Amino acid sequence: MGSRVLFFPSYRGGGFGHIGRCLALAEDLTRRGWEIAFVLGGPYADLVGARGWRVFTPPSPSPLARLKQRLRAAIGRLQPLPVYLFFSDLNFQAVRDGFHTSQVVQQEAEWELDIVNQFHPDVLVGDAWLLTSVVGHLVDLPVVQIVRAAIHPAHPQLVWWRDIPPGIRSPDIAPIFNPILEQWGLCPVQRAEDLLDGDLLLVPSIPELDPLPSGVERTHYVGPLVRSAQDSERVPEWLTALPRDRPVVYVTVGGGSDSVRGSNLLSLWMDAFAETGWEVVVSTGGQPVPRGLRRTGNLQVFPWVPGAEMVTHADVVLFHGGYGTMMETVRAGVPSVVIPFHTEQESNGRRLQQSGAALVLSPKDDDLVPLDGHWGGGCFAALVSHCLPFRPHRVREAVSAVLCNDHYRASAGLLQRTQAAYGGATLAAEYLVDLGVL
Repeated sequence: MGSRVLFFPSYRGGGFGHIGRCLALAEDLTRRGWEIAFVLGGPYADLVGARGWRVFTPPSPSPLARLKQRLRAAIGRLQPLPVYLFFSDLNFQAVRDGFHTSQVVQQEAEWELDIVNQFHPDVLVGDAWLLTSVVGHLVDLPVVQIVRAAIHPAHPQLVWWRDIPPGIRSPDIAPIFNPILEQWGLCPVQRAEDLLDGDLLLVPSIPELDPLPSGVERTHYVGPLVRSAQDSERVPEWLTALPRDRPVVYVTVGGGSDSVRGSNLLSLWMDAFAETGWEVVVSTGGQPVPRGLRRTGNLQVFPWVPGAEMVTHADVVLFHGGYGTMMETVRAGVPSVVIPFHTEQESNGRRLQQSGAALVLSPKDDDLVPLDGHWGGGCFAALVSHCLPFRPHRVREAVSAVLCNDHYRASAGLLQRTQAAYGGATLAAEYLVDLGVL
């Protein structure tokens, strides 16, 4: 019988990047005959379960908690949603994920310990989930962390291209996590990145896009962790029929940018790309498309497209800077224009731009205003922008610049050749084997 692997992907941010990386590795391990399960809530839990893997979902909130969630959501809809969020480190994720008190940390960890006792895994694999290593220590199981360089516990640097603005105040996680860690006899932490340590750390990228200092221990680059194509993702006829006598532009803002994702951007894309002579394919990320907007001039709009295949047909990709699409562009050798909606996405875009394979359109400091908050660890502050950091003509100019300058395509091709030297999910699985538990 094969070994058992229990995955803990971060899921409370709404995006698919962490889950997608875990699925890529799970697919390879499943082919090897190993038994896989996920600890996962949110909208993607059903998708993972439909793939045939066992999924442990968190207990439903109490009626009072559900009422509070609905009230917060209703109040939130009355306020203008920010279209860009600037934060400085992973401590902000602790707030987002709801770890507001030591009691919450304890309850969540104890529930996960119960899952471990039910499934009896041989190894735990986490992807930016803050409790994976804590649970691993408590049950004396090896922990593998899938971790980007920006939040690597040995050298975290999410914001590397500029100074952190003075208005930022990072949440203090020590009063929340340390009392329960000390109660369990575990080492205290000073920052959320400390919680991502493990027996083995796998960087799902290449050094050019995720640089780390030399000599970082227990860490290996594996290249992009992307899923293989599924039967449900077969190439539609319209995609293969795209014209090749004019540039093809693919536009997508992913699943983790809810405040700007979908049809509310369609008018912007139409203003930006009408009468350009380019063939433009727009994905709304699952948002329904009004019938009259499905084909407008040189724009085709779909709620969903097979992303990886679409990227290979594109001459330039305009996207939000999410990991999945970024790695699809790298694997295909296609340049891009990045319009980030939060700091991590901008970090990804800046790495692509630094490598010569992209341009980034992001807010100016004058557009950022403080967003103050309070939680169990005290006060904190992020920065937000309530206006899109670009106008249609600026988007058009950026895409045109990438299309017209062969340097961008050549730089994307260099990244493509570099990543091809890594094994992705296969290499990651081999590192798990070398760990000696599988």
